[in-house]
Amino acid sequence: MRKRIVALLGALSLALTVALGIASPAAAADEINYAVDADWNGDCTDRRYLPQVDGCVEPNGDILWVKDNVANGYAVKLRWFDEDGDRSGECIDTLGQAKAWTVCNKDFPEGHDIMWSVGWNSANGWNYSDWWRTRV
Repeated sequence: MRKRIVALLGALSLALTVALGIASPAAAADEINYAVDADWNGDCTDRRYLPQVDGCVEPNGDILWVKDNVANGYAVKLRWFDEDGDRSGECIDTLGQAKAWTVCNKDFPEGHDIMWSVGWNSANGWNYSDWWRTRV
């Protein structure tokens, strides 16, 4: 009887862990977009420069700008979430350093605060900057 109870509690614990992992907003981004090549014409006041990646959220037009700064074969990204809504996502640049600026075109609700950070992949996995806020 005791073994059955332990087995039942173990199964319930595993099921709860899986359910919470799937339901967690941090578990995965809702919207995954792959950036396309573009000529820089951004009107970004919150442009961020890092040695590995540059990023910007352009409030007028809701454009996410991402620039890979290192020719190493790894992707870079801009991840974001809407503080005033329920959307989140990533703009992933797999085009490489030679393409310079790349974009993902979004449609955010006016007057919302978008939290965003940039990330760069490496042999050790993804690394991320601090979060920044841009009002769109």
